[in-house]
Amino acid sequence: MYRVDRNNFYKNAKLSTVYTPDSVSDFLFDIIHPSMDGGTIFDPCVGAGSLLKPFQRAGYQVSGVDIEDQGFSNTRLCNFLECEKSDLPCPSLVIANPPFNIDDKTKELAVGILGGRPLLPEVWLQKIVRLWGRDIPICLFAPYGLRLNLTVNSRRWRAFCDGQYPEISSIVSLPKNIYDGVMFHSEVLIFNVAGIKPHYFYDG
Repeated sequence: MYRVDRNNFYKNAKLSTVYTPDSVSDFLFDIIHPSMDGGTIFDPCVGAGSLLKPFQRAGYQVSGVDIEDQGFSNTRLCNFLECEKSDLPCPSLVIANPPFNIDDKTKELAVGILGGRPLLPEVWLQKIVRLWGRDIPICLFAPYGLRLNLTVNSRRWRAFCDGQYPEISSIVSLPKNIYDGVMFHSEVLIFNVAGIKPHYFYDG
């Protein structure tokens, strides 16, 4: 994020916490739910539950995990990166706005998965795929750097090209001032959801 004073990746994690606007959650629900056929919607970093609430109102089963209780009733308190498949529901959709900054414990787990200074949404993507396979429907918030500004030999580029990651069904472009108080280039990547357009512009 451009507000470095609020987003030092390793020093100011709590100060740079941002939340998904409800209008964005509603927008994503309107895109995705016509292609869903019930089931459980799971958020591995649920926070206050913004991404799940539109599905909950529509009658879906919803469930989430988080490292702290932020008031959403269906939250299991745990670190998603430490969860095993047997700990979690079998979802019909995983929807997540992962943290772009982390506490020390999560940093240790993330470095163990990707090494170096990991891009956290990619860590979440890898964990989701590891738990439920490449065919699970996923809706993932990510910085542009997850899929752009890479070299042909970079590990992440190869992971997309060689099929380690699922194919992207749709991209939702977000304005860089979508989050209150910060300016940040981000988008939403939707994987394995049929019957939607390849690209959307959010216009709240």
